[in-house]
Amino acid sequence: MANILDYIDWRGDLTFDQSPFNKIDTLILCQIAYLRFDGLIRDLDFKDSVSLNELAELFKSAPDYKKRSDTGLMINKLTVNLLFSAASSKRFRNIRVCGYKSIIDLEKEEQFAAVTYILDINLSLIAYRGTDDNIVGWKEDFNLAIMDEVPAQKDAYEYLRIAARNIKGKFYLGGHSKGGNLSVYAASKMTQTVKNRIIGIFNEDGPGFDEKKLQSEEFKSIMPLVQSYYPQFSIVGILFSNNGRYSVVKSDEQGVMQHDPFSWNVIGAEFVTVGDFDRGSAFLKKTVNEWICVLSKEELEVLVETLFTVIRSTEAKTNRELDDNKLINSFKMIGAVNNLDPELRKRFMEIISEYFKIVNNSIPNFENMVEKAKIKSEDFTRKAKEKSEDISRKAREKTEDFTRQVKDRIKNETEKVQRFNEKLLSKK
Repeated sequence: MANILDYIDWRGDLTFDQSPFNKIDTLILCQIAYLRFDGLIRDLDFKDSVSLNELAELFKSAPDYKKRSDTGLMINKLTVNLLFSAASSKRFRNIRVCGYKSIIDLEKEEQFAAVTYILDINLSLIAYRGTDDNIVGWKEDFNLAIMDEVPAQKDAYEYLRIAARNIKGKFYLGGHSKGGNLSVYAASKMTQTVKNRIIGIFNEDGPGFDEKKLQSEEFKSIMPLVQSYYPQFSIVGILFSNNGRYSVVKSDEQGVMQHDPFSWNVIGAEFVTVGDFDRGSAFLKKTVNEWICVLSKEELEVLVETLFTVIRSTEAKTNRELDDNKLINSFKMIGAVNNLDPELRKRFMEIISEYFKIVNNSIPNFENMVEKAKIKSEDFTRKAKEKSEDISRKAREKTEDFTRQVKDRIKNETEKVQRFNEKLLSKK
């Protein structure tokens, strides 16, 4: 099936006047926001902008182009092609890009980035970057389970506050993965004046929030604006709770790789959607979120801190570095687990085992499965027997009807012969 690159080939010649800005355009621009524009666009400057076409040229001619083009292990390398393809199209080339901001802070355990696209004089898209290849970004994602507000969320609403003050007219918010979470969170923190300028919020497979936040007035006020999109097998978007409208998008990939927007199917200006999540994704949603609810805040902290203590033992800063030395890093992590304080290691394993208890309780026991299978078998046998009896009855009725017709035909023919003979005799 076609994807976002094919969309540009199909519809790249249509301006926004000819075909209004839509959800596929948002996904394309949010995916491009994964690229590093440091030094190409002035930090947090909304007055000095460049066109997307100019930005692509700056990116291509940058001395560190090769390094910028390495999107890491988790972000599809086709993102660079997406930038160049969009930048050369009539539809996207003249979009103005400004307000770029990127933060990697190991001390705060923060990974944040955002950029603003000026679509026309009175319409913009503020795009938040999702989790990139930096391990600190993944640590921050896990911190969502234990902190009321992670640093990236705070920076997201500060960014939106500054952007809203500097750009004109209405605007959309959007982001893929953690970027979707940031776009919803930032909007919820705005004044009603700013909220009135938001046309829509696009959450593209981003994790949700705890129920307490979702039931707050600040979140309720922006939920009608939220439209979420998840692949069939979502493992990021199903985390925590999500309210608002959502669609499940058909993906060409399997398992965790469905998180990649390049695998999402599009046709025209729409996603190709399916009825609901895969069973595996629904099962993960139930068990993982139940596990998070069962664990205390202290247990969640033990889980997250212990897990990343083990990962930090490799001294890797990115997923790429982890993967490049996977054998050595595996030994380092095994060693780190063995070197944990015995009591801490025991607690860590108990917390992990709690998840498998929930999984076990969520799977129907063998007796129930046998009973259900027995009921299905008996039902099938009964229906088959009824069908067989019905077929036999109809066959018997057809045979009897055919026999009757044959007898009637023979009787008629016999009577004709008799009448003919009688006529012959009378003539003699």
